[in-house]
Amino acid sequence: MNQIKSNFQILAATASTLYFGLFAYGAFIFIKEFENVFDSFESELPFQTSLLIGTYRYWGILGLISVFILFKVSKCKSSKSMSVLIWLGVLSILLVVFAIWGIYSPVLEGSGQAAT
Repeated sequence: MNQIKSNFQILAATASTLYFGLFAYGAFIFIKEFENVFDSFESELPFQTSLLIGTYRYWGILGLISVFILFKVSKCKSSKSMSVLIWLGVLSILLVVFAIWGIYSPVLEGSGQAAT
């Protein structure tokens, strides 16, 4: 039974490492395109959009942390490492929500204004 549990932990750690890597890469590509669009606005962006554009380059750290945890799980099969991976998963979901909020807030704030 312990062998099955440790194999599941390694499988879950590997899947989450791939997820975080793809998440960081996707955020980098996707948000970079929006950064170029927002630069063409030549107006002041909302705080959350400015924060998003200023921080998305560092989201790859999630991938590096999960790679370290994958290494640790494969060596010692610690349940504490798995709980850290779960928290990283929650954090990545929150980052997706933050990214959507940051990207669409300039559009939503401008929708209440009259067209000229």
